[in-house]
Amino acid sequence: MLMGFMVLFFLGSSFKWEIRFWFMMIFSFMSLKFLKIDLSGMNEYLFFFDKMSSILILLSFWTSGLMMLSSYKSVKMVDNKVSLFSFCVMILCLVIVIFFMMENLLMFYLFFEISLIPTLMLILSWGYQPERMQAGMYMMLYTVSASLPLLLCLLLLSYYQGTYVMSVISYMIMDKMNLFWVMGLLLAFLVKLPIYFFHLWLPKAHVEAPISGSMILASVLLKLGGYGIMRIVSVLKFLGNSSMIMLIVICLWGSMLTSIICVGQSDMKSLIAYSSVGHMGVMLAGIMSGFVVGWEGAMLMMVCHGLCSSGLFCVGNLIYEKINSRSLLLCGGMINYNPMMSLLVFLLCICNMGAPPFVNLISEIMLYISMYMYSFFLMFFVLIMVFLGGLYNLIFYVSVDHGHIMKFMKVMTVNKESENLLLLLHIIPLLMFIFNIGYISKIVF
Repeated sequence: MLMGFMVLFFLGSSFKWEIRFWFMMIFSFMSLKFLKIDLSGMNEYLFFFDKMSSILILLSFWTSGLMMLSSYKSVKMVDNKVSLFSFCVMILCLVIVIFFMMENLLMFYLFFEISLIPTLMLILSWGYQPERMQAGMYMMLYTVSASLPLLLCLLLLSYYQGTYVMSVISYMIMDKMNLFWVMGLLLAFLVKLPIYFFHLWLPKAHVEAPISGSMILASVLLKLGGYGIMRIVSVLKFLGNSSMIMLIVICLWGSMLTSIICVGQSDMKSLIAYSSVGHMGVMLAGIMSGFVVGWEGAMLMMVCHGLCSSGLFCVGNLIYEKINSRSLLLCGGMINYNPMMSLLVFLLCICNMGAPPFVNLISEIMLYISMYMYSFFLMFFVLIMVFLGGLYNLIFYVSVDHGHIMKFMKVMTVNKESENLLLLLHIIPLLMFIFNIGYISKIVF
């Protein structure tokens, strides 16, 4: 894998982006075959990977390939530094893959922070609006400021334990793990995830980012926060801490509020970004419940949300390229002139709300079971979120596909083959993984 990346980096100036796209797809199928870990983990030199990290490495390769396929107008059609763009995507993919394989806590933190730099380059160089500078500043300030307590806690932890290696660190006595330790260790990942109260950078970054930036943000970079929380919690084992109850309530309350916000959104990208905050809140509540079914449901939710949310951002970008607007109030009647895309939008919307036959349904059922096992009173939040999730996804679908056709849309053309392929490559894995859910969800912690 590393040799393949070296070839793409040093000989990539003469390569077209299509070659890099096919390399990413080949890496995806290689990781699907060779990273199927049935044991508790595997050490290879400096790297360590287990079930938790191997499936996210697969997701990173797949999404990076689709990022190169997705940027039509903003990069390829106007020849806007295509080689530099694909090089930036590959650097980001390499950093994320190394982050998922790190066992040294200091290198774990380092690659967590380095992933911000290529993302910022994507937003600033290929973003849509002049406000992308403000969006990039928001993202950097939120994530860098929140990660400084994490660095301090990791340095103190290594001072007490005498090592940075995760598998060697023995977890601290529970009475020493007070609220300040918990917040210091988890705050950076909570901002990256993000949960409610720390989420204001995400809608701005999504709205101003190019389609490839939105895809990698929704699909992989949000999963850095979820993976970091799962890894830190599995090493230090402080789920029994009383502060976890407060965190679960904040997650579910924030998910409910962001679902209500989604119902009133008119901007497509903002709606999908706020729905990501809602889904990640439910996922974090499943992790903090401490049950195996919650952890497996959270892992499944991360993979499903990565593909589904990325596909919805692709839909929003395709509509934006056709009508030059992201407003739900201006588009309508797409089923009359583009029935193929209408079908794909419908499949992605029902996938986002957790309907069969998609694997999202299994992940949500597992997470809701873990919340019911934790406390019966959490079912109040669950019922409201199920209703609101169906509501805002149906509003999105009906606004885009049904109703009257605007006069300026009479000259619209149907999708190209590459656009249909892009959406299908998001939908097919969500349909196929239902036949082997154990590949994703069976983790050891």
